Amino acid sequence: MRRKRERNGLYRSAQVAKILGMSSRTLYRMLADGRIPEPMRNPENRYRVWTDVDLQTIREALQR
Repeated sequence: MRRKRERNGLYRSAQVAKILGMSSRTLYRMLADGRIPEPMRNPENRYRVWTDVDLQTIREALQR
């Protein structure tokens, strides 16, 4: 079983969507619309890497 939170406190996009109770598609739509800022990316594979601060930013955007 995988843990929801990785050791270094970073999350994958699918994990963020699940934590926030939305689909990955909704998360990507929010990025495309500019409602939330683009998170940092892993330099090795260019995947998005989300932090707890990013999650809080998304929560605030959802309340607007």
